[in-house]
Amino acid sequence: MAEHRQLNIYLLRHGECEGGEIIRGRSDVALSDEGRAQMWRSWRAISSELEQLPSAPQSLALLSSPAQRCQAFAAELKADMPDYFPAPLQQHDWLWELDFGDWDGMKVASVYQQHSEAAEAFWRDPVANTPPGGESLPAFRSRVLDGWQTMVQRWLAREANSSEGSGSKGSGSKGSGSSASADAALILTHSGVIRLLLAEILLPGQMPPAAVFNALELPYAAWVRITLYASRDASGDASGESDQEWQCFSKLHWPQ
Repeated sequence: MAEHRQLNIYLLRHGECEGGEIIRGRSDVALSDEGRAQMWRSWRAISSELEQLPSAPQSLALLSSPAQRCQAFAAELKADMPDYFPAPLQQHDWLWELDFGDWDGMKVASVYQQHSEAAEAFWRDPVANTPPGGESLPAFRSRVLDGWQTMVQRWLAREANSSEGSGSKGSGSKGSGSSASADAALILTHSGVIRLLLAEILLPGQMPPAAVFNALELPYAAWVRITLYASRDASGDASGESDQEWQCFSKLHWPQ
């Protein structure tokens, strides 16, 4: 007999940040007032959609990149709506943006002035060209997809309260909360992470084409819903527990 689950996962990009037009990557900058307002508007749109789902969830798991432009709003959201987010906020390193190395924190204009050839090569083909001192796109993809797959399998197995695994960090409640309390989650993260996950749904198992990074507009506080349809063989051992891994099919609901 097969066992089936359906999960709805919302990916929300951070809003506008302080510091102007810089390459943020691993640079830990705060949201601007407008960025915070953008995220509240997006959350209201998400919560409105949640109410329209056939089986509207009563609570959501809440996950975030450790970057303050993501986790500060996540903490504010949880504090404002504790009944909607009853489990502890989880922060995961796999949700960090691409590390841009020597370019991180530089103004975009300065990067093009000082590293014009390397910058042009990167934006034309980010798979083949890595920012100096930065993270390669294949390494970035492996980090994000390993973290995503670990999260999904643990969640489906009702083990999401484990603090072990890919890129979990924190003390106390950070990284140790359970996302098993609901079949829906909100993940606050970055443009690059969202792009990689969208590409994996549309082109599973393939390195994303350059167009995913240089031709797809994902504005501040953009959000997208991914529905996971999961199944596995429910036949178990003597204890009745199945040791089969869940097989997932994903459906993308286009970015808002």
